[in-house]
Amino acid sequence: MIKHIYIISATICVGLGLLGTFIPLLPTTPFLLLAIFLFMRSSKSGVKMILRNRILAPYVVSYFSKEGIPMNILLRTILLLWLTMGCCIIWATHNIYVRLLLAAIAAGVTIHLVLKRKKD
Repeated sequence: MIKHIYIISATICVGLGLLGTFIPLLPTTPFLLLAIFLFMRSSKSGVKMILRNRILAPYVVSYFSKEGIPMNILLRTILLLWLTMGCCIIWATHNIYVRLLLAAIAAGVTIHLVLKRKKD
């Protein structure tokens, strides 16, 4: 039963990740990473499907590789992250604690991405 829940959840994440390739504010990579995590617990063929897909694979292969994330992708990702989070911080909430939480999350993700950058 739990295996089927993982597969369904992973499939939904793949669908959202695929949508994210076309919709700029929908994050692609986190959904695909979550899908891989869920598929690893339920269906190894699902992991292979993502890693062999010509559209989806580039989003996660650089994340998992020892090479790291190329600088142009890293800069675009961080810019989009802060643009989206900035809009949420300014317009989506008036609660100072939620604003601080969103800023802390954005800072944490930025640090994580910078540490995954491609080593020159």
